[in-house]
Amino acid sequence: MTAPRPDGGGAGPQSSRPRIPLICPRCGHEQRVVPGGPERAVRVVHVGTGREACESGDLARAPDEGT
Repeated sequence: MTAPRPDGGGAGPQSSRPRIPLICPRCGHEQRVVPGGPERAVRVVHVGTGREACESGDLARAPDEGT
């Protein structure tokens, strides 16, 4: 059996781990998770726009994969 951790243990709100940002694989901008509910699905949206879709100008600047 392991000893309990002094900080309470898990990765809950009291965790001292740094927050890792979500990055859009298409345009490279930061995203965030919008919690769902009983009638709504969880969504991932861009921080700057609040939309799921990338801005068309951002896609033109996205790095090409494999080059």
